[in-house]
Amino acid sequence: METGLRLSLHDAGDAFDAILYQQAVGCLIYLCITRPDIQFAVSQTSRFVHCPRVKHWQVVKRIFHYLSGTRLLGLFYPKGGSDLHAFFDSDWIGCYDTRVSTSGFCFMLGSSCISWLSKKQPTVATSSCEVEYREAFTATVECVWLRRLVADLGVGQSSSTTIFTDRQSALAVARNPMFHARTKHIEVHYHYVRERFSVGEISLAYVPAQENIEDLFTKALRREKFEAFRKALGLLPFVE
Repeated sequence: METGLRLSLHDAGDAFDAILYQQAVGCLIYLCITRPDIQFAVSQTSRFVHCPRVKHWQVVKRIFHYLSGTRLLGLFYPKGGSDLHAFFDSDWIGCYDTRVSTSGFCFMLGSSCISWLSKKQPTVATSSCEVEYREAFTATVECVWLRRLVADLGVGQSSSTTIFTDRQSALAVARNPMFHARTKHIEVHYHYVRERFSVGEISLAYVPAQENIEDLFTKALRREKFEAFRKALGLLPFVE
C-alpha cells in the first residue's frame, strides 16, 4: 500500500461491483497463508467487502500487481535456528470510521516467520498503552499454543519465549506486579500476561521502533523499510 494511505467507508468516488471485489479479496486472503508481506494491505481492503468503492478496488489491483512482480518470493526455513521469539505492535486509532486500532504480531522460529496476524481490535481503546497491552495478551495466547506445538514437533523451548515491543508503557505494566487503576478494565488481559510472565513461559523485551518488524503488519511503510522487514521475515526469492 502507498505510504500514509488511509481507507474509509466514506471515501469519495463511485461504488464498485461488490461481488467482483469479494472474489478478489477472497483470493488475496487465501494467498496470505504463505505471504505475510501482504497481510496488512489485505486486512485493510477486506473491511470494505460489503460496500467497496473504486478507490478500494484500485488498492486491491495494486496488491495483485505487487504479487505478480514478486511471484518468486517464498518463506524460506533453513536448517537450525529453533529459537521461538515474537514481535507485536499496534497503531493508534488508525481506523477513520470507528477509531479502532489495528494490531498484529509475528512469531519467528529461528530466522523465519511461522505465525502472523494483522486485524482490527474489537473495541476502541482509551490509550496507546491499552492498545499495546491488549495485543500483548493476544500474542501471549498465541505464544502458549505455539510453544506446545513446536514441542510436539520435537523443537521444545528450553527457556522463555521473548516477545518484543517498542512500547515502554506496555512493558512497565507487564513487569510491575502492582495493580494499576488504569488497567482495571483490561484486568483479565493483565493477569493472564502477568501469569505467563511470572512462570517463565514468556519474557517481554524492548526493541527500537525502527527495528520492530511488526510494523509490516500495522502500517504502510516506505519501500526501503518494507523490503528490509520482508527479508527479515524469511521471505526470499526462489529460483524458477
